[in-house]
Formats: sequence, C-alpha cells, structure tokens
Amino acid sequence: MKKSLIALAVLASVAGVAQAQSAVTIYGKVDLGITKLTGDTTALGLNNGAQMQANHPSRIGFKGTEDLGGGLSAIFQIENRFNADTGALPAGQPLFSGPAFVGLSGGFGTVKLGRNWSTIDSVSTAAIDPFENDGIAGLNSVTRLFINNTITYYTPEMSGFGGQAQYVMGEKPVGAIANGTDNDGYAVGVNYNNGPIYLGAGYGVEENTNKSNIWAVSGSYAFGPAKLALGYDQRENKAIGGIRTPGLPKAKNWVVAGTYEVGAGLIKAAYNRTKDGADNTLNGVPGPVFIGGTFDKIEKLSIGYQHNLSKRTSLYADVARTKYTLTSNSNSVTGLGLGVTHNF
Repeated sequence: MKKSLIALAVLASVAGVAQAQSAVTIYGKVDLGITKLTGDTTALGLNNGAQMQANHPSRIGFKGTEDLGGGLSAIFQIENRFNADTGALPAGQPLFSGPAFVGLSGGFGTVKLGRNWSTIDSVSTAAIDPFENDGIAGLNSVTRLFINNTITYYTPEMSGFGGQAQYVMGEKPVGAIANGTDNDGYAVGVNYNNGPIYLGAGYGVEENTNKSNIWAVSGSYAFGPAKLALGYDQRENKAIGGIRTPGLPKAKNWVVAGTYEVGAGLIKAAYNRTKDGADNTLNGVPGPVFIGGTFDKIEKLSIGYQHNLSKRTSLYADVARTKYTLTSNSNSVTGLGLGVTHNF
C-alpha cells in the first residue's frame, strides 16, 4: 500500500511537470448590438438605417507557451476576428486578422515574429482610448493596430519601465500602404506603467512611396474611481530622400479622455481632433470615422456607459458626434450603439 502511494505521488509530480512544460489557452469575445446613424449620412455616404453591428470585433484565439528549460519558453498566438452577425470575416481581412506570431521568451526579454501589434500604436492615442479604438464611439488614430512581417523585441519590465523595438520586413509592392500591408519600417517605444500612472512614447518610420515618420506620446493618471488620459500622435509624409513635399499631408491627432467607475458600471467620455484627415486612410483600424474620404479636420465627441453583469459579460450604450470638415464645408453625423459583450 505504501509503495502504491509513493508510485502515485511520483506519477502525479511527473504529470504536473509535464503540464507545466506546455500550456495552450483558448480565448475569445462575442460582441453584437444595434447601431443607428443620423445627420448628414447621405452626404458622407453612410447608411442611416438601424444595423446589427459589433462595437468590437468578435474573435477566437489560441495562445500558448512551452517550457524549454533554463528559463527559456516558446510562445505563440493566433487570433481570428469575425462579424458575429453573419459569421463572416470582415471585408478584406485575412483569416487571422488579429495577432499571429511565434517567439521566444526568457530573462533577456521576449522576441516575436509574425503579424503583431504595432509598437507605435501601443503607446499612441489608441492606447488610452476608453472605447478601444472600435465601434461607434472609437477614436481616431494615425497609427496602425497590426502590422505584418514584423520582428519585435520587448525588454523585461523593470520597476514599471518597459521598452520595445520593431522591424518590419516589407514584402508588398511600393505604395501598398493599406491596413496590414507593409513596406520596410522600424519603430521604438518606451512606457512606464506603475500604480496610477501610465506614460508612453514612440517613434517609427515607414519606407513607403512617401516616407512616413510617425511619433506618439500618451499618458493617464488614475485617482480613486476616476482616470484621466491625454495623448498626441502625428504622421508626416515626406518624399524619398527625407525632404518635406507640399501636398503631402501631415496628420496631427490628439485625444483627451476619461473614465469613472460607478458600482458595476463604467462611464466613458472622450474628445478627439484630427487635423489634415487626408492622411487618415493610413490608419490600421477602420471604423465609422474613416469613410474613404479626405478631410481637413475631423472632430469627435464620444460618451458611453458599460455595465458589467459579471466578470465576462457586459452591456454597453455609446453615443458619438463626429464633424467632418473639408475646406469651408462640413458635415456631421451622430451614432448610437447598444449591445452586449461576452468574453471567454
């Protein structure tokens, strides 16, 4: 009997070690609701009828780690994003339109290869958007969310400080600068995240037809149930050779945002202004604010409320007013979104 107990204990310990060596997690989000636009929808080419639409892209993903010994681990993540109302992929998006990478992690930091989050986006106004850069209320940004063909290095975190460097291997024809398509580029970013304080800054270059320089700063401070955030990002296009060329836009984008916790709920508010919107077609997160047009200025005021039914399920109500200005003409549209989100 005693030998049997010892044998079982040994087997249990071996099984525990084996389990610790490799772990895979399935995760996801299903988000769906109803949106309605009013205002100058005809002039802007927008649908003014009620639509079933997600506030955030629904997704299912797989991520995992394998213990290679000596403090070294292999990591991977692949994530599919889809429209929950039809089950289809968003138009023009790949099967894994979220992250899709493999890498190594250890005492030296982490290295990821593949489709990854943009280093600049991670410290830009998108990083402080309480509406997560999506849906009716999602804010503008001149950065891209995901970039293909990247090699990204993350430093170990030290007392709240962290940094990352990203290189993009261009595999697209010159001029292919739509969402997710890349020419050679690089970016660096640093951040401080400790207690109530968050600060981030980054700089990047895209070697496309018109060389783009992008830089961003953002920060937030939490006090009690409230949080206030500020951010600014800028994209400047230059001709190859680095000389500023008239007619090539310089997009300037700034955000002031805040949240306030009320019991099981969260009140959100933000104001966003983008100057020289002709550059907005370079954004990596298409949303209702990007409608394929060119504008001198875009201003957006967003207010929302999220009510948490549990740790994984929440209801939301968002309203946003957006004003598009081209020279002396302007058009405005108001959007309302109501829906439910479940995370798993």
